[in-house]
Amino acid sequence: MAGSRRPFGLTGPLGTWRPLDRWVVGYALATLPFLGYGWLKGQPGCAAQVGVNALVIAGCLLLARWSRDTAAVVPTVLRLFYAPLVYWCFYHQVQVLWPLFHALPLDGHLARADQALFGCQPSLAWRAALPLRGLSELFCFAYLAYYFFTPIVGFTALLRSGYAAAERVILAATACFFVCYALFWMFPTVGPHFWFPPAQGPQLYDGYVFNHALFFFTRGGEIRGGAFPSSHIAVATLFTLWARREVKVLFVPLAAITAVMLPAVVYLRAHYLVDVPAGLAVGVLATWLSARTLS
Repeated sequence: MAGSRRPFGLTGPLGTWRPLDRWVVGYALATLPFLGYGWLKGQPGCAAQVGVNALVIAGCLLLARWSRDTAAVVPTVLRLFYAPLVYWCFYHQVQVLWPLFHALPLDGHLARADQALFGCQPSLAWRAALPLRGLSELFCFAYLAYYFFTPIVGFTALLRSGYAAAERVILAATACFFVCYALFWMFPTVGPHFWFPPAQGPQLYDGYVFNHALFFFTRGGEIRGGAFPSSHIAVATLFTLWARREVKVLFVPLAAITAVMLPAVVYLRAHYLVDVPAGLAVGVLATWLSARTLS
């Protein structure tokens, strides 16, 4: 395989242990002791999540071994994009982990902070003050677009700038996601649509098309415990700033969508207003640290 022409500008083998593998396996290993403790205590869901972590670790190691010296496109792409596939697993694990640390979520503190700072509950007041179907549709589009940031930025970087650039972007995003997840289970908040009556989670918003598409994505996918800081804002900010470095063609559209997302996450009752600057801070800090480390 040494003489084979490798795809996406690679000049050598991928090897069996890359920085992305360290983040995925490292996060899975870091949460295992807590899940094991919960399992021993009889905490619901912990035993199953121990199995999930074991499968993620085993899958990562098997994929690394399979693709370590490949010149084929499919295993090369999988070696890069398997990490985003496990985001969903670790995100849903949050609602199993946080009850090990807290008897109740901390939403009351954030709701009081919003009330003290703004004199109202923006996650309730904004939508009541502006019950505009077109505005709701725009916000639903921005909120939904977030779910496509990872493949769009990752594949565009891969095809335009090569494997190394795409790996930097995905690695930075993975680190940002995992930091947010750790903050979720250490400082859990369920978010306004679970905290305020009727407390039923995401509902169908006003709109035309994107409201239905967003409800399809979120009605069974949102968890009780992933609101502070806003990972939507943190990760969207990181992708936007990294696009400015690696795939400039995406910077303007991503910046525009992210700007709309700032009020959207509050208007759609997914977040308290204080979650937004917290998410911005995490996204900017994660970008700065990853850029210094990966450049």
